[in-house]
Amino acid sequence: MNKTKAWEQYEAGQAYKRRIGLYETVGRNQRFYCGDQWGDSRTDRALPKPVFNVVRRVTDYLIGAVAGGKVSVGYEDNSSMMLADDVLAERMRQGIAMLNHHVAYRWENCHMDRLIYRLLLDAALSGDGVLYCYWDSTLPGADAFGGDIRTVRWSNCELYAADMNRADIQSQEYIILAGRESVAKLRREAKEAGVAEDQITRIRSDATSLMASNRPIPELEDEEQAKATVLLKFFKQDGVVWFEKSTREVVLRRVETGMHLYPVAYFNWMPTYGSFHGTAPASGMIANQKFINRAYAMMMKHMTDTAFSKVIYDKSRIPEWTNEVGEAIAAVGGNLADAVQVVGAGHMQDGYMDLIESAISITKEMAGATDTALGTAQASNTSAILALQEASRTALLQVSTAYQQCLEDVADIWADMLCAGCSGERLLPMIADGERRLSRVDFEALRQGILRAHVEIGNLTQYSASGTQNTLEKLLDGGHITLEQYLEQLPAGILPMRGLLLTQWKEQRAKEESDDGSGADRPGAALDA
Repeated sequence: MNKTKAWEQYEAGQAYKRRIGLYETVGRNQRFYCGDQWGDSRTDRALPKPVFNVVRRVTDYLIGAVAGGKVSVGYEDNSSMMLADDVLAERMRQGIAMLNHHVAYRWENCHMDRLIYRLLLDAALSGDGVLYCYWDSTLPGADAFGGDIRTVRWSNCELYAADMNRADIQSQEYIILAGRESVAKLRREAKEAGVAEDQITRIRSDATSLMASNRPIPELEDEEQAKATVLLKFFKQDGVVWFEKSTREVVLRRVETGMHLYPVAYFNWMPTYGSFHGTAPASGMIANQKFINRAYAMMMKHMTDTAFSKVIYDKSRIPEWTNEVGEAIAAVGGNLADAVQVVGAGHMQDGYMDLIESAISITKEMAGATDTALGTAQASNTSAILALQEASRTALLQVSTAYQQCLEDVADIWADMLCAGCSGERLLPMIADGERRLSRVDFEALRQGILRAHVEIGNLTQYSASGTQNTLEKLLDGGHITLEQYLEQLPAGILPMRGLLLTQWKEQRAKEESDDGSGADRPGAALDA
């Protein structure tokens, strides 16, 4: 059985991931985030199984804090200052302007606002966030040219690089993405690619499955849907990216892409020295989460067993005891005080509950998820709360920078793919001034430049709506704005039926001005409305 070169490299990458415990770590973090925090524990069978999911609460906060607000993407040409040809420089300027309009559409069409939250969730649980861009020929185009770019998440457990000790994907000799596809689909694809028939028969289902943990992911057992592991390998020759798709024994196809960048963007949540993979913040909370759950479980067990008093009686003198109201209990002579004794309810050690609450509080604080940052603090001083929230996000600046660079890498890959695969005759959808339209991009000129993407991420403040409302109220009270301006600028959701109120106020104002005949603002009109 002759394995392909890519398969041997894939197996070497799997061995490395097992040595560093990646599969086990990712699986454990995912289970704890989803609430499966007791597993099949045999040592605590007598205990209740409560789950107080601090891991999810903190992780969701970290994701929201890093994601920020609205993302804007644009391009610039780093070679513009070196261009001596004014005509080419003008073509380049117009081409970049069109590309900027197109990337606004692409961001929306690829659902990137939703995708980036899944990207950050992957990074928070596994240590790495990975995005893969590929050309999907099945997507419809705006004209006779079909196909478009798809951008999807990819597990870091199924991303392999030539040098697993260097966290730089574009400098790698090769990268491999592992996936699973049905054998029937792979055989059809191999036949269309002109693979020999004896090679096609060697495409068979295998027991190897994608590893999101130390346990394989379950698959359908239908024979017609039997799957095989497929490897997508990218490597560079003379600065140009080549693509190879293969299984364990068969290479389905190998083509030159014309691109200069690997179509994969990724970032580490926390870089790990000497490793391609990063460290997930969830990993450091697992031990604390286990203590919190078990401490609560022991407290619940104790309260369940000792919450009510118990009666101890001498069975030789009292044959049978009953707790029925008003029912007599027979006793055989002697002093009844010596025959019956009531044991009171049990008491818990002072400070035990304080210890649990302290463990929860310190765990959140060490991750930067303070009560102020989470929005559970009393909002008595908005300005102070905003300042404390900004301070709590300072610890995430390193993560935010890496995340922003990842988005810029995605935008660079989009531009690289468009320049490599699109002609100047292709119509591309764009969003300009809030309107959608179709236009052509001068890719011939763009190929001669050095395009670089830049990403700006807006700030997302929890109290932005209430802060804006307070500011508007002060401006209105001071007479600096009118009621109409106040209603127009009021954040959505603050005032129900705001549009209807604004319309009625405008109609009332217009009626009053027509009655006066002067068209001037009458003092007190806003108050009357």
